[in-house]
Amino acid sequence: MRKNIGGLFGFFVLAFLLVSVALLYWQVVRAPALLAREDNPRPVEEAKKVTRGRILDRTGQELARSEIHNGYVKRFYSYPPLSPVIGYWSSRYGPANIEAAEDGYLSGRARVNPQELWDRFLHRPQVGDDVVLTIDLALQKVVEAALGKGSGAAVVLNPRTGAILAMASHPYFDANDIESDWEKIKADPARPLLNRATQGLYPPGSTFKTVTLAAALEQGVVTATTPFSYTLLPPGGVHKVAWHKNDYVSCENHPGKSSFDLSGAYAWSCNVAFSEIGLKMGPDTYLGYARRFGLEEALPLEIPTEISRAYRRPDYFFGQERFYALASTAFGQGELAITPLQMALISAAIANNGAMPRPYLVNRVQNREGQVVATTVPRTWRISVSSTAASQAKAIMVYSVDNGWASKAQIKGVKVGGKTGTAESGDFKARPHSWFIGFAPAEDPRIAIAVIKEFAGYGSEEAAPAAKKIMEAALALPGD
Repeated sequence: MRKNIGGLFGFFVLAFLLVSVALLYWQVVRAPALLAREDNPRPVEEAKKVTRGRILDRTGQELARSEIHNGYVKRFYSYPPLSPVIGYWSSRYGPANIEAAEDGYLSGRARVNPQELWDRFLHRPQVGDDVVLTIDLALQKVVEAALGKGSGAAVVLNPRTGAILAMASHPYFDANDIESDWEKIKADPARPLLNRATQGLYPPGSTFKTVTLAAALEQGVVTATTPFSYTLLPPGGVHKVAWHKNDYVSCENHPGKSSFDLSGAYAWSCNVAFSEIGLKMGPDTYLGYARRFGLEEALPLEIPTEISRAYRRPDYFFGQERFYALASTAFGQGELAITPLQMALISAAIANNGAMPRPYLVNRVQNREGQVVATTVPRTWRISVSSTAASQAKAIMVYSVDNGWASKAQIKGVKVGGKTGTAESGDFKARPHSWFIGFAPAEDPRIAIAVIKEFAGYGSEEAAPAAKKIMEAALALPGD
């Protein structure tokens, strides 16, 4: 009997150990993998019961909130035009954009403290932290109105800190309808799910002359008083080498003006002048500056972005058409494909003495009592040009608004720096894209801006007046 009891005891001890090891393996070692399985319904069911934190604008106005209906949480969005930025949260389709980037805080999973553990143990409803954005809702509404009903995008940011004050993308979707209208939204040929401000790639047109300008000033290729004359490229000198017979650069942007200095060439947007400047710098130097201004690298932002590109084909700047490639890129065409956010940052770099700020949308995270849990610290992302070159470029951008095609962005009593752009889309039957980039006030810039209206025509006629309205509203905001 004693032997049998001892054997039975040993069996149960061994069985207990095996069960303990199995539980340890499945509940600890394999727990993350099991939790992440697509066929595991528990995370979805648990998420439906979590009261996600609110998303607020910089002044505390509510942009997203959760309400409990029949034991489950439903998400509500108070200002649908911001859906491309805020994104959506769906038990069926998951989170997107800010809802995805800050999911840990909004769901309450990012912070584990004794109170949270006790609430979970007692099966009390979980409540997430609030996320406060840099977006100003009042300014956002002005931006939406200025863009109008057509397709386009706009970005307004603080050039010193990188805080994004407004970001609009048209057309947009309504995050409140994401579950009921998902297939319709996804199939829409206008692509409302695409945030054109961060993911739309466009030829920047003459706004990219700002990069050429700053780079050439730093390299000493030109000065503000360098003279230019109206010419046609080619013919002449090295420009004829390996230049396709049908490729040429002409300039008709300056009626009644046959010669001018660098400031005039920028203000009146002379393609020939900037082609010559680009050719003098050469492809290696020019591409180096394009990268210093953020091209060919992913932007560090909380929501998805597309990489802005100087070229598509690897041999574009070094192959048979290399001269035309460099000349056309220098005045904003070629194979350039750039996001509005990137162009806003280029403007910000000039305004901020050559330092390009790291852009951000999340100001801080705070708990349900309003105590700050996390905050974003402004940082410089890269140094694009020296402060001397930036200062010279800034003065020429001010001249551009005072005297050139960008004059419709003038604001009474405020010095504004800026550049318009009229970008050919590649579809010769379509109207060009209308661009404006700039900053204000010029003496101590508090805002930098980029506006694009798709297929809207001249930058001076469409984007510049829209930018003026936006900048006036942005300058009326309380300071930092």
